[in-house]
Amino acid sequence: MALQGAPSRPEYRALAYTDQRWQNSTYWTGSDWARVGSDWQHPGSGAPSVRRFVIPEDGKVTISGRVSKLDLGGGDGVKAIIRLDETEVWSAEIEARDDKGKEPQLTLDVRGGQALRFVVDPRASIAYDSTRWDPVVADIGGRKHQASAAFGDQQGREGWHYEMEVLPGAAVTSAPPATHPPNAVAARLRALAGLDLPAMVEAEWRLEDSVEGDKTDWSKLIARHLDGTQRLLSNLRRNASDTFLGEEQIRLTQLTETTRDPQQCTEKLYLEARWLKRRVALANPLIRFDQLLFCKRRPTSYSHLVMQYFGWRAQRGGGLFVLEKPGHSLKARDILDGKLAGGSVLGPNLSYDGRQIVFSWVALPDGLRPGVDQPEKADEAYFHLYVVNVDGTGLRQITSGPFDDLMPTWLPDGGIAFSSTRRKGYARCFGYQFGQRWHVYTLHRVEADGSGLTMLSHHDTNEWFPSVMNDGRIVYARWDYIDRDAVTHQNLWATRPDGSNPVALWGNAVPSPHCAFEVRAVPGSEKLVFTASAHHSSTAGSIVLVDPSVDNNSHATLRRLTPSVPFPEAEGRPSQYYCTPWPLSEEYFLVSYSPVDLVFEPGAQSDNALGLYLLDAFGNRELIYRDPEIGSTSPMPLRATPRPRVIPRAVAANASPVGTMLMSDVYRGLGNVERGTIEQLRIVQIFPKTTPWANNPWIGVGGEENARAILGTVPVYEDGSAHFEVPAGKPVLFQALDKNGLAYQTMRTITYVQPGERVSCVGCHESRMSSPPVRRALAASRTPSKIEPGPLGGTPFSYVRFVQPILNRHCVTCHGGAKPEKGLDLTSARSGAFTISYASLTKSPSLVPRFPARNQIQVTEPGGKIGALGSTLMRQLRAGHKDVKLTDTELRALAAWIDLNAVFYGSCDPADNAKELAGEPIPMPEIQ
Repeated sequence: MALQGAPSRPEYRALAYTDQRWQNSTYWTGSDWARVGSDWQHPGSGAPSVRRFVIPEDGKVTISGRVSKLDLGGGDGVKAIIRLDETEVWSAEIEARDDKGKEPQLTLDVRGGQALRFVVDPRASIAYDSTRWDPVVADIGGRKHQASAAFGDQQGREGWHYEMEVLPGAAVTSAPPATHPPNAVAARLRALAGLDLPAMVEAEWRLEDSVEGDKTDWSKLIARHLDGTQRLLSNLRRNASDTFLGEEQIRLTQLTETTRDPQQCTEKLYLEARWLKRRVALANPLIRFDQLLFCKRRPTSYSHLVMQYFGWRAQRGGGLFVLEKPGHSLKARDILDGKLAGGSVLGPNLSYDGRQIVFSWVALPDGLRPGVDQPEKADEAYFHLYVVNVDGTGLRQITSGPFDDLMPTWLPDGGIAFSSTRRKGYARCFGYQFGQRWHVYTLHRVEADGSGLTMLSHHDTNEWFPSVMNDGRIVYARWDYIDRDAVTHQNLWATRPDGSNPVALWGNAVPSPHCAFEVRAVPGSEKLVFTASAHHSSTAGSIVLVDPSVDNNSHATLRRLTPSVPFPEAEGRPSQYYCTPWPLSEEYFLVSYSPVDLVFEPGAQSDNALGLYLLDAFGNRELIYRDPEIGSTSPMPLRATPRPRVIPRAVAANASPVGTMLMSDVYRGLGNVERGTIEQLRIVQIFPKTTPWANNPWIGVGGEENARAILGTVPVYEDGSAHFEVPAGKPVLFQALDKNGLAYQTMRTITYVQPGERVSCVGCHESRMSSPPVRRALAASRTPSKIEPGPLGGTPFSYVRFVQPILNRHCVTCHGGAKPEKGLDLTSARSGAFTISYASLTKSPSLVPRFPARNQIQVTEPGGKIGALGSTLMRQLRAGHKDVKLTDTELRALAAWIDLNAVFYGSCDPADNAKELAGEPIPMPEIQ
């Protein structure tokens, strides 16, 4: 697609300004990723991005400003071009990982009014095409016109303009508007202001059923609602007296008979049918409570599963409210009389005695533009935890500091579990628009008075929405993507309230829905309800019931309560959505509902989209409350609820900084492998990312990877059991090794132990529905094995340190020099972010198999095919390639490298990377 200096006049179109942030600045945007920021550009498909400077007067100018790749993730590079009017005066090819780039040094004779255009062309693909370019135009008098200094929200400021070039034959649309366009449905909701509840209910019915006067098929609508009423009545009367809702049953039968005559199917009959259904729905004994707690809030300024919960992305408005006579009145009181309206409330939860509310709240300073300004003050625009009595007294803040503290829930012992960025870390796939504050929030706990703040989870990526199951454990959603897709795995996990024994509860190998968020236990049931959400949107979508006791990795255990709403992103883009479900039983739920389209990244949802509703499992939904100006969410009865059992702590105070693990039989889950095949378990520590941008630095050719270290190995006994120590508070995974040190199976998730914790598992990738063997494991009677570090253990893994010396000793004689054999150069010279040998070996997936970023392999089959056991390189070397004789230690080192997904670096710290390139050892990272 590179420009060739076409004789015809290029067509340029103006870009539109958006105050969203990307690559660390706001930007001007056009078709399909054509963007220009303060000191960078990104081309669109068929639309190179253009920064234009208009020459102010006749004379000479000099042009400078180095061009280099900003995103070093890959792609095919870009072409940078400078034009004076339509004449190309300079160009340079910038390769995919060229962070040094090229510097134009031009002096030109110019006339006032001429245009200098700085063009970034995408070549064939726009992937990873973010390009740093901050041009400077200086006249002979010394006046400098620097692009970044003049950048802002106006075209033509100090002579600078922002455009895209439309290439011949490209299907390019006009620049999109800077903000999400007003939604007609949201406007109709806003028009409900001033209506009483009955009028609002009828207006919503008409909206829901797309009533269009004479064009409406009343017969079809009435039949559908009468059918829903009958199913609802049948369920409510199932175990009740004959008189309960008896009159409603009689009237339903009469209305059903009336509809046999199409002439009787009018708007009047439609309204009668709907009012009958509402009367039945509100007669449900489960909603006989006088008050309903909920919150009002404007949605996040940026719709994304993680970004939406950054305090600096929140928008002002709302608070905590109590609705009087739910379903019969719109009367609601602000618990704190507007004190929370200067910020944003998130995720309130009621104590088991019904007397206190815990919630997150972020104070938003005056003048702060949501999602545009990231405050620099140490503790500004962060979510913190608060507790208040239900009558509005006793408000107190219980956390503080430069961290987002989110989604609190009461624990049966009186403490509070919540998610917090205090774990520290960054997502591995984020761009500049996500800012430099910590991205990763994981499970923590704190006492109600603010004391005893403790990290419960040492996971390396995000965890959401802790709540308490009926058995006393915490259930939550975990983002789980080690050597697999970054988008499709945010599903259910459970842990004890002290953070011990984290287990995958449901969906860890199920790619749809992408996110199982806002999970809550159904009263008196093993089932859970959650919101099936998108990765690249807000927490919203379809409401789903799941029974993990039936199957922990299957859609067969799911019941979609809102089948008309697809799983967002996984199945489509919903034109309506639900969120914040509160289960009353397995059939009845309080929910928030929006009839407005779900907006995806980077936009914001409509401010007033959400109202409160009663939803049932029979296809019915009834309005409880709506504020036409602002969303209402998180409904829950304002009453005491049963307290789950208090699980005793498994972690003793002042326990040793290690835990122990007992595996009963490694062969459980490994298929038909012959017993005796597995001799050791390798323990690998996974490090959280400590730099904010994706692939910066680049850890390995797979992309978006964890840095990692081999801690060492422990023995597996002849019956397949193992008993060993693990350092507490470190995220680790295990690999089952054969006699040659090659991984037959690898975990692609992490676990951890608390100090002094003793935990056991059945086998290796065995079904979670299986039970442990009846026999006593040999390892159970042995002292726990200490980890044997061996020559590779106890330090971040480094390709240059552990692999390159082997190549230098045995390979570079043939695979080096001016003409390396078969073009395979295994020398140690640097090549981009890596070395020539690393680039050569990883060029072929058969030579060095590994999991690429965003791969869709949900379950790893045993046998090590994607690893050293499947490596052509290892087969050749073990067979004695051209009489090359490697020692067993050298072969094991090469195999270990491949089984670590062939990473290159062992650290996210650029200073450490420089040492690694020099072959020097580096320490374990400070943040682990």
